[in-house]
Amino acid sequence: MLNFLGMTRHLSTTAGYAKRIGWLLFEDVTQSPFPVTGVSFTGVVKTEQGDLPVVIEHGEQEHCLELTFPALPVGRWPYAIHAQDESGEDLRLFSGYIGAVDSVAPVESSTVYDIPAMGITIPVEASKTIKAQWLSNTASIIAAQQAQQNANTSSTNAETASQAAKTATDAAATAAGRAEEAEGYAGSAWASKNAAADSATAASTSATNAARDAKSANDAKTSVESLAATWPETVNTGKQQIIEARNEAVTAIQDKQADSVLAVGRASQTAQQNIASAQADAVAAVQEAGKEAQGTITPLVQRAETAKEDIDQAERRINTAATNAATSATNAANSATAAQQALAAMPQVDASGNMTLAGGLTAAGAINANGGVNIPLAVGAPTDTGAVNRFYTSGLAGAVSALVQPIYLNSSSITVAGSISKSSKGTLAGLTQRFSVGAASADSNAYGSAVIPLTGPNGQFNYSSVCGFSLAVNATAFAKFTFGIGRGSKTNRTGLTMDSYSMIPGNELAVNHGEIIDVTINTPYDTVRKGYEIRVREIFYVSSVGHWQVKTTTVFLPVGHNELMPNGLNRLIYMQSGPPSTAVREEKAALYMELGGGSTNTLFKIASLRGFIAFEAGTGVSTLIIDARNEKTYALSADAGTGTRHLYANGLTNPTYHALEAMAINAIESEETADFVDINTPIEES
Repeated sequence: MLNFLGMTRHLSTTAGYAKRIGWLLFEDVTQSPFPVTGVSFTGVVKTEQGDLPVVIEHGEQEHCLELTFPALPVGRWPYAIHAQDESGEDLRLFSGYIGAVDSVAPVESSTVYDIPAMGITIPVEASKTIKAQWLSNTASIIAAQQAQQNANTSSTNAETASQAAKTATDAAATAAGRAEEAEGYAGSAWASKNAAADSATAASTSATNAARDAKSANDAKTSVESLAATWPETVNTGKQQIIEARNEAVTAIQDKQADSVLAVGRASQTAQQNIASAQADAVAAVQEAGKEAQGTITPLVQRAETAKEDIDQAERRINTAATNAATSATNAANSATAAQQALAAMPQVDASGNMTLAGGLTAAGAINANGGVNIPLAVGAPTDTGAVNRFYTSGLAGAVSALVQPIYLNSSSITVAGSISKSSKGTLAGLTQRFSVGAASADSNAYGSAVIPLTGPNGQFNYSSVCGFSLAVNATAFAKFTFGIGRGSKTNRTGLTMDSYSMIPGNELAVNHGEIIDVTINTPYDTVRKGYEIRVREIFYVSSVGHWQVKTTTVFLPVGHNELMPNGLNRLIYMQSGPPSTAVREEKAALYMELGGGSTNTLFKIASLRGFIAFEAGTGVSTLIIDARNEKTYALSADAGTGTRHLYANGLTNPTYHALEAMAINAIESEETADFVDINTPIEES
């Protein structure tokens, strides 16, 4: 069964002429003829005078139709072409409007103008929709309209010439009448010459004018006669122009029709090539998709097989575990039995506390030394064992004290920068030094830095066995304490923000095994968590990495709101258990903070560090830098005091490290190590 799209197609014609479309072609997609002998077609144009039929005839070939539209009056009229197949279903083939325009009388009244063919392609499957397409070209319509316009122009020119001839004839007749009147006037003038002598001059003038008018009339008559003689030729020329315009229009229509047929042929060939190319691309795409699908499915199958093997192994392990559990249960039962038997075989203590052992050995109930064994002392030695323990403890403390040396402040070399100054109040040369931190202004805080060299006895030659130190520090303003340890040069810097590094490895970050540590107390009291947040940064070099790194440790001190920080800070203590490896730099050291005030806990571990490499020269710590920031409108202070320098005991052991590790509260919350990137941001002066 046919199924048409019912496309819209607007046509045009000349009023008063029949219009024939020859031919309407039906073909399938292979350009093979599609017979429509079993299909009937009807057409109608709706006009003010009623419905006018469109004559539809089957052509000589079974796939062709010829459509003839009736002669229509001027106007724009709707039309429709319908088809009805063997099933009786009525289908609209195409429809639209046909416009009829006015024109001059046709050269040959019986002429019927042919319009180029219209082709319709039928799908291979009859149930699919077909589409009708005109095989004409808009240029042919334009040519026909131009020919019609030329004909109209020629007719207008002929009418204009006829009107001019009529006007000339009327002018000649008028001129002849005036000539006759002039002759009468001349006769009257001659008769009255004697009676009107005063008008002689006027009469002469009138005669002259009459003669001129007569000449003009004669010239006009001559022109009219000439125009009348050429009029038939002019009319014939106009007719010839109309005929030539008609012939040009017909030639243009035929040329455009040929071009249209050629264009359709080329388009059909291109379409076939595109269809063939698309089919080839489709086949290639399907094959490629098959390969991709195979490539995707194969790994999945392998994974499934691997998963099955894993399941089988897990099942075997479960079975083995069950067997082991049963064996363990049996062994446990056997052990319980053996324990019961051993307990039964043990000698029993009677009600008096006596116990008889095999072989006749008897143990009395009264045993001295808190249940231990009484070992007799030499004659004269005290027998109070508590006093003996206290004596040994005091001896150990003395031994540790012997391993400690003092660290002093090199007062004469202290330098300050920014809003900080050396104060004479609370200052003892070499022992303590107070710094005054200026008040903040209305729009900015006050910043200041103090660089404090450290000195002290360090009995040694090339190396010293330093393994730790403590520094007495304190501040009422927010502060950052920076110190360098170990070998290698350091570069000190002042006038920077609190997040900047006040000390970095010297000689443009040259390789060495020293370290730099800074501790920043820079956060107000946390009323939710009840304490203060502290940041510790350690700059160190690792040979296996090949560059400097920095480890940042975040600490939280759980103290009361009356234990202000860094007001409550007393000491920073650095200790390490032994020399770390030069390649791996494992963490062998720790940094502790000792607090004063009324806190329940006063000793906190705030960082795990790498530590000194082997033996170090000098005091181990050579410089302390204090950076302070004052947010108050009044001056605050920062203090530094003497410290201690600790040495290894025999065997490179450090008893102080182990004692602090046992006592300190670990306050570390997070640690992060990254490549060292220098932060060197100067303070902006307001």
